[in-house]
Amino acid sequence: MVLHPAYQQIIGQGPAIVPFILRELRKGPDHWYWALGAITQQDPAANAPEGDIEAICNEWLRWGRERGIIA
Repeated sequence: MVLHPAYQQIIGQGPAIVPFILRELRKGPDHWYWALGAITQQDPAANAPEGDIEAICNEWLRWGRERGIIA
């Protein structure tokens, strides 16, 4: 999935796309965390249980709120 050309094009948009991805995560857990990590070079979910997509996404949402990227 992460190697799909469309997913890679999203990553290629760089930091400007991060708010849009985070808003998508607010709708529910999804596999955007890999793109977020590639774009930001961050991993706020490093301590989340492996494979727990909901916990991983919640950590990314927390990260985005702390930085004022999303409300």
